[in-house]
Amino acid sequence: MTTEQKDSQQWGRVLICGGVNWANNGRKERSANSAADLLSPVILRSLCNVKVNKIITGPSANYAVVLDVHGAAYIFGKAPSPSLAESKDGIISEHAPIKISPSAVGLPEGAKFISGAAARGHILLVDDHGGVWGCGNNVVGQIGLPVTMLINDLTRVTGPWAKDPESKIIQVTAGHTFSLFLTSTGQVYAAGSSECGQLGNGKTGERLVKAGKFSYDVEVPPRLVQGFEKKKIVQISSGNQHSLALDEEGYVYAWGYAGYSRLGLQDQKDRLVPTIVPHFAGNNIASRAAEVLCGPTSSVVVDRQKMFLIAGKFKLTGDGSTGQPYTYFKPIQDITSCRIIKASCGGCTHLLTTPEGDGVMTVGFGQGCLYGELGLGPDVGKSATKPQKIEPLNGIDIIDVAGGAFFSMFLARPNDALSNLDRYPEHIESESICLQCKEDNTGEDLLECEKCDAPYHPGCLTPPLDGIPDGEWFCPPCTVQADAGPDEPFEPLPIDGPKPRKKPASSAIKSISSLVNPVVERAVTPKMGKSASPKPESVRSNTPKGTPTSKRKASESVQGSAKKQK
Repeated sequence: MTTEQKDSQQWGRVLICGGVNWANNGRKERSANSAADLLSPVILRSLCNVKVNKIITGPSANYAVVLDVHGAAYIFGKAPSPSLAESKDGIISEHAPIKISPSAVGLPEGAKFISGAAARGHILLVDDHGGVWGCGNNVVGQIGLPVTMLINDLTRVTGPWAKDPESKIIQVTAGHTFSLFLTSTGQVYAAGSSECGQLGNGKTGERLVKAGKFSYDVEVPPRLVQGFEKKKIVQISSGNQHSLALDEEGYVYAWGYAGYSRLGLQDQKDRLVPTIVPHFAGNNIASRAAEVLCGPTSSVVVDRQKMFLIAGKFKLTGDGSTGQPYTYFKPIQDITSCRIIKASCGGCTHLLTTPEGDGVMTVGFGQGCLYGELGLGPDVGKSATKPQKIEPLNGIDIIDVAGGAFFSMFLARPNDALSNLDRYPEHIESESICLQCKEDNTGEDLLECEKCDAPYHPGCLTPPLDGIPDGEWFCPPCTVQADAGPDEPFEPLPIDGPKPRKKPASSAIKSISSLVNPVVERAVTPKMGKSASPKPESVRSNTPKGTPTSKRKASESVQGSAKKQK
């Protein structure tokens, strides 16, 4: 792939919020470590120089996978396979993600990872040759490989689709005990446990093993899901124990566990084969579906009018809760006027983007959020019963969202508002003099790299800069590393630092402009030096700060905000 083709891909910078104490996420004793939670989205410094085009996690995943434009994968968090991590506890620090090259699993030069799926205990990655690679828990064959307790390394998954040279895997999903595989020809295959009908093969194979204990059929290798013989499926999605599929005509099919009416079929009867959802089967094409999503106990459909509809349990109290689940797909009142661009379901969160003026507005809601995974900010509650605008992302061009079990990720296109966002960690140890001339008395301000804080005089760069440019700036080594390709080693941050400090209310948006040369990747955001440091003054921006990005109260409804745009 040429450099021009790579640059034409949509890409952004990784933002993260929520629980990053991976070892204690989900545990009762986590309260003692809650200070580590990120209550607002921040730029993940370790990956801030990487051009990312895909962020992957899941509603039960305590880890994340990031794919860059070169096709490499970066993983951090509580890894599904201990062999992926270098530590004994299986934790991969977000400050030192593990980079996985396609060539490391045996793919030819030029191959790329393009998508994947993250479950609680296993992971799947799809390459651009149509192959699937998985590792992690495989006790019921959920990866699609012969049953074993654990698949240590990323291993190729083969299935009946290999018999058709035109058939390639284009999407995968992962639940607790099963996985789905979608081919380019529109067929869906499933592997794992048949316990609640998740495999869509018409049976569970339930049998009594001993008093009070049952076992169920296990399908390995993946088996064709029934009911789609005359349909072409274009998208699939899976929750913990159920799935949705979307065909090219906009019809939606649901199957698997139906507790809390999560299938949207107005009952709690498990479906052993895909069953069409009547709500999206009308003659009005505009009322059919454009996208399907699954939360742990809910299902979401974005219809062709870009409206967000949900079924099942997605709250702790009131309508949509345990005692009052949505038995069929209903719109969320506060966002009925919003056109959905991107959406994702996390462990107890729902995230979406919608147009706002010339940009986008990022919205979140969910009850039971304990880690700040909605990213509403330190001065706002962690949970939201109704959709709220995520104010810390005001003005930032979010191009993708992904909800995990205890955290959330956003993919942000570089712009002026992004330059005003904190990096995580905010400060790291670095040199105090120019790394090129080894002096600090030239009369020039020092530029500090966005990733490693390495200082340089603008005039010492090659080619030299006339002054402090606006926007992002990365030092030569970090720029080379970001553009080096999937097989080059990745340099992590040499720290395990603290969370960023809260910015003052008067934080302003810094201006940004495009500046491209062999050293300056894009526009440059100079940074003010640390007051407690003996360093000479170093800068990230020479643009004076202005007014706050927004004065709207956090409690203002999203729908009210959308109406103001009309």
